[in-house]
Amino acid sequence: MVYLIILVWNGLKYLPRLFHDLENLAYPPEKIKIIALDSNSTDGSREFLEKLNLPNFSLIELEKNFGFALGNNIGMQYALAHGADYLVLLNQDISVEQNFLTELVDKTKTDPKIGVVQPLILYYQNHQEINSCGNELHYLGYGWTNGNHQKINNSPQLTSLEDITYASGAAVLYTASMLKKIGLFDKKYFSYHEDSDLCLRARLQGYKIVLATKSVVYHDYHFPTQKNPQRYFWMEKNRLYLILKFYQWKTLFLILLMELIMSFGQLLFSLKNGYFWQFIKSRLWLLWHWFEIMTERKIIQAQRQIGDKELLKNFQAEIRFQETKNFLLDKIGNPLMKWYWQIIKKLI
Repeated sequence: MVYLIILVWNGLKYLPRLFHDLENLAYPPEKIKIIALDSNSTDGSREFLEKLNLPNFSLIELEKNFGFALGNNIGMQYALAHGADYLVLLNQDISVEQNFLTELVDKTKTDPKIGVVQPLILYYQNHQEINSCGNELHYLGYGWTNGNHQKINNSPQLTSLEDITYASGAAVLYTASMLKKIGLFDKKYFSYHEDSDLCLRARLQGYKIVLATKSVVYHDYHFPTQKNPQRYFWMEKNRLYLILKFYQWKTLFLILLMELIMSFGQLLFSLKNGYFWQFIKSRLWLLWHWFEIMTERKIIQAQRQIGDKELLKNFQAEIRFQETKNFLLDKIGNPLMKWYWQIIKKLI
């Protein structure tokens, strides 16, 4: 049984399109359950979902917006309790091709070690343009989408990729057997990096994270251009939490100098862009939650089946945010980080 889990918050403009697609999937309907979780929407989303008359659909009404991690956890817990074999997360602004689900499930059957499968995510605005063919991680914890804005007929990633560093939570399949072993999203992230955290836990326990290029979905995504201090706090706090949680102590020591340099750069960036309090707050959060972080870290380090050399082998030496350009990062930061990584990765 496949459970499709859709976390909704003020997504009324997307929902009719998404549910039209889901009603027309080329997958046996008796093997699909659709779970929508409404995060106390105020734009009519809940009313739309309440009126849906689908035999395989259930609505869970949440009292507030719990964030991506905890909100999806509620849906995944429900699915696991009701006999799910596969759990597929879909953002509310996703639309899907008819065979996307068949291709995802079929991919898991090619290798028993596969625990996570991401479809090829294209832009809804341009079906020939990639949004994500898997996501990348930098050794300091920065994450971004791989292949973003490349054309599908001119992308080297699509011909060379199968194993990916981590799968985007915007559209992804998790096997139930894997989730029962490694657990669900870490709710401390709230939003951003919860998907990379789950994939790193999977990889540490021997699971593969792969791309299914024949499974295609479309993302109605627009890069946020307005200043968002809360978003900056989540991203900065979460990347630091990620590396503290997963890296072995030797690795943390080796990257410390470069992390201090980058933190100074982040400090200057925060002062320039009005994020200074969020920069300070991200570090204070780590101190406040230190014992909890160390408890999480102890569990992960005890369960891991591979070392950091294997875990970090596909991590990136340079930060490549395709949506933004930064002269200092491109001309100074990236060359320095690349040189530093070439030295320390041999010592990990």
